[in-house]
Amino acid sequence: MIQKVKSKDLKVGMYVMLGQSWLRHSFIKPNFRITSEKQIKKIISDGIKEVKVDTSKSEVLEDRNLFIDVLGPGEGKPKKVAIELPEEEEFNPIDMISEELRETIENTRIPPQQKAEVVYSHSLKMMTNILEDPNPENILSGKKMVYDIVDHILADDETADAMAMITSHDYYTYTHSVNVGMLSVLLAKALFKDSHDHNMKELGAGFFLHDLGKCDVPLQLINKAGRLSDEEWQVMRNHPRRGNKLLSEADQLTKECGVIVMQHHEREDGSGYPFGLSKDEIHLYARICSIADVFDALTSTRAYKKKLPTFDALAIMREEMLHHFNQELFKQFVLIFKA
Repeated sequence: MIQKVKSKDLKVGMYVMLGQSWLRHSFIKPNFRITSEKQIKKIISDGIKEVKVDTSKSEVLEDRNLFIDVLGPGEGKPKKVAIELPEEEEFNPIDMISEELRETIENTRIPPQQKAEVVYSHSLKMMTNILEDPNPENILSGKKMVYDIVDHILADDETADAMAMITSHDYYTYTHSVNVGMLSVLLAKALFKDSHDHNMKELGAGFFLHDLGKCDVPLQLINKAGRLSDEEWQVMRNHPRRGNKLLSEADQLTKECGVIVMQHHEREDGSGYPFGLSKDEIHLYARICSIADVFDALTSTRAYKKKLPTFDALAIMREEMLHHFNQELFKQFVLIFKA
């Protein structure tokens, strides 16, 4: 018998049916029996309010006490004594998402396209958790998860190629962060494939966390259609410094993360911010991120504009914005979509 149960009322032993959408939950198997309180917390953290439960497959433990029969001194019949089981350890949602992702990456039976979709959807969940609560634990857990993603992109060309084609076109800070992270890693892979001089894991972390400082920027300001006021512009221009500060406070401010977070809005012609750097003053890593950042902004739907097709966005970047980017890097970026 199938019943609908609110997530907050789930119990260990219930057989849940979460549905097939990878974007709805972060479990590899959509149907399973709950074996721990951690799984219940994870369902709730995924934003799922209600689930279907198959009562015929459920074996619910009514409470956390284990009852055993014991004989007291001089007693002839046993009596039941409750032994309280230890509480479940607190868990970090990103660690749980990362564990599920690792299982997917290591599963050789999953086709590249499906694997790319899982990597992408899990990355969205990771960035959502980080941007909603950018505490040191979440930032560290997120970076570790990015390390696994980067390793997979470097090792699996088929999955990597599929990733360039599945980015979401809804412009939210977390989707934008994942899109830019994925595209930047793909470009870095093409540029540095024969070199061991670059820490690709920290590069990936910097790319994914490039907009970390936007966690405090109001959404209505990010999506404002008209010209920003001087005060609003100051808030927007401050997000690289804010991201740098958050990484520093989390003790995760590596060289790679630092230059990407601080310089990804700098432009070749000196028109960018926060420092107005130009040409070789801008670090190569930030230049990579800058190209992916602008491309995703052009190809995403915003409150005030429609998304552009890939070809049209690349054409605008080449014909109207090339003075913003390093030309050789841009040529390499275009090749990502011709694979």
